[in-house]
Order: sequence, then C-alpha cells, then structure tokens
Amino acid sequence: MDPGVLYTLVYLLLCFFIIFPTTEIESFGLTVDNLCSRYLTGDNFVQYHMKLTTVKMLIHFTMPATYVGYMRLLRWLNPDDFKPHLSPMVAHFNHHGLLLAAVLLLAALAVAVAVYWAWNGWSNHPTAKHLQQFINETTMRDWRAVATNINDECRRVTKMVVRLNTLSKLVVTENWIVEIRQYGINVAHQNAAVMIVCEVNTQDVITDTIEESQFVNITVHQLHQQRQQQQRQQGTTSFKLRLNGVHYNDLRDRVRCPVHVLPSVKFQSLNDRFVEAFREVIARNGTVVPAAGPIAGDSCLACLQAQPDVKIEKRCLDVDQAGNLLPDADRCEPCHCRPHWCLSCLAVWFASRQERSEWNTWLSRKATCPMCRARFCVLDVCYLEPNVPTDADAAQR
Repeated sequence: MDPGVLYTLVYLLLCFFIIFPTTEIESFGLTVDNLCSRYLTGDNFVQYHMKLTTVKMLIHFTMPATYVGYMRLLRWLNPDDFKPHLSPMVAHFNHHGLLLAAVLLLAALAVAVAVYWAWNGWSNHPTAKHLQQFINETTMRDWRAVATNINDECRRVTKMVVRLNTLSKLVVTENWIVEIRQYGINVAHQNAAVMIVCEVNTQDVITDTIEESQFVNITVHQLHQQRQQQQRQQGTTSFKLRLNGVHYNDLRDRVRCPVHVLPSVKFQSLNDRFVEAFREVIARNGTVVPAAGPIAGDSCLACLQAQPDVKIEKRCLDVDQAGNLLPDADRCEPCHCRPHWCLSCLAVWFASRQERSEWNTWLSRKATCPMCRARFCVLDVCYLEPNVPTDADAAQR
C-alpha cells in the first residue's frame, strides 16, 4: 500500500475518534472535554461550555492544516517512502502551494472566529446571543445575569443530567432546560416553554449485545416576548431532543412546563409489541374446548382483571425449521392445567422466559407453563371456544 495513503488513513481515524469519542476513549480521559476540564475548572457552567465549544471549533477546523504538517513531517523523516509514490496531483499541489494555502486559510478563519467570539467578554459567542432572548427588565438585565442564574441552578444536586448521544447531553434544573451540543448550547426557560413529543421509534443499540431501544423525539418550543421578534426569525425559538425511552418518564416528572404528546405518537415497549405479535399468531391457531374449563367468575391469576381466555394445548409437530424431528429434550409437552391466564399475561410470561438480547427470535422459542412447567411454544396456545375474537373485537383493539 502507498505509505501516503496509509498515513492518511491513520490520521483520519485519529480525527474521527477526536470528534466522536467512544466509551473506551472517554474512560481513559483522552477527550477534548476531559483535557479542557483541567484548565477551565474555575469557570462556571455556561462560561465553561462557551470556552469548550471554542476550543473544539479550533481543533476541528485546524485538522486539515495539522494534516499537512503531519504529512510534511513524515515526508521529512522518511523521504524514501514518499518519493516513489508521489502522484502528479500531490506534486502539483506541493509545487503551487494551493493545498497549503487553502488549509492555512481555513485555520486562520477558525482563529479569527474564536477571537471574535471571545471579544468583549464573550458577548459575541453564539451562546451569549442565544441567552439574550431571556433578558427582562427586573432580575436578568443582560446575558451574564441569565448565565449566572443558570450557573447557580446547575450547581445544585437536584439537577437531572441525561446523555443524549456521543456529542450532546441534557441538563434539566428547576427552571431551565439546557441541551449541550458540539459547538454551543440550547436553553429554554420552563416558565415559557412547551415540550411536544413528535415521534417515537426504535433502534438497535450495541452494548454487550445488540438490543432494541425506544427513542423519543421531543421538540422544545420557547415562547418569546414581542421584543424578541428578531430571534424568532433566526430560528432560535425551538430545538429538538432525541431521548432514550428509559429516561422519558423521569424527564416528564422533572419538568414543570407542559408536555404534549401528538395523537399519532404511540408508546410501545418491547413487551407491548411482542404481545401484539403473540396475539396475531394465537388467532391463527384455532380454538379449543378444554375438558376442564375456567370456573365462572374466575380471573386471570396474573392481572386479576381479565377472564382466562387461552389454553395451552399441544398441537405443534415438534420439528425444526428444516422439518427435522426435534430431540426429546426440546419437544413440547402436554399441559393438563385448567385455563388460568389471559392471553396478554401469558404472552408477557412467555417473553420473560426468553433472552432479552434475542428478542427477534422469541416467537420461535419455547417457555414453560407457569403452573405445571410443561414446555410449550406459541403454536400450542389456543383461544377457548367461547372467547373466539370477532372482527369487531379485533377492530376495537
């Protein structure tokens, strides 16, 4: 392989992990945030993140210039590795200095932007301009007063901190909702904010295994006074959050502002979706009239609300997907228990006996009867004859 290509790939990989640090890199402290925290410990929450975003912008936008210096250094240290592989294009850029001029111009522009942000006590920073929309005539007369109020609340142990992704996190205090991003922060005051749940979707998340997680997309709208019309036109009145579903209830209980859920949004856990799939399979299994049916007035032993409507009745052929007969240890067994369970509770029981990381194969797995421990699969579960769901019932569900 061309040494220049190899060195370039190594540099690109290094840059990628600087911009998108992994959990392992963070555990070693080799991130921009951790390195800057050693030198910016005396700053408050808002001022710290203003300086941190400036440092990140400088590092990221000077990476092309650093790459040129990196390649020139390697070429000086190992001239024999580069001369035979020097392409006409690289030679053209090196001869006319066009590549060097472009990357130096980008680096100079980044430095100029950083100086502009820091000018006049950081008043030109995008975060400072964003905080100006919360200025009022009484307690917060300028953006520094707004920042002081946020800093005071962020020092309290009662704040809620949630990591949204590799590049951002959410901080919720008594009065403020703060989203920390790569190059700035979004802020909303809870007294004049509305949170709208726009969408709920699922996504595979790789931890120790591949698991499916539910994510909630929330739009935070900040209601402004009339004199903030200019900021409204600039699009600073709202920002979006993508939150892991496990944190949604905590966030909803923590905030004071209204949380509206659109009618099209449907929250469904993994068990809820499995119950629906389980019901569809059972509806095709036919019905059964058990020798000992449920006693009139009996309730499901799990929920104590619904009446028992399913029975475990061995009907499968004990073969695998290829049609081969299963060994005795893997075959389903007859269950002689009287119906004690409703379909939803039996489906939840079935799911609880499976490996959570293998959720996409649950329907093909087996479980044991909650009472007699007889092994069964979804093909062995049937509706009771008097409880066959009609089309009207299915539509109602």
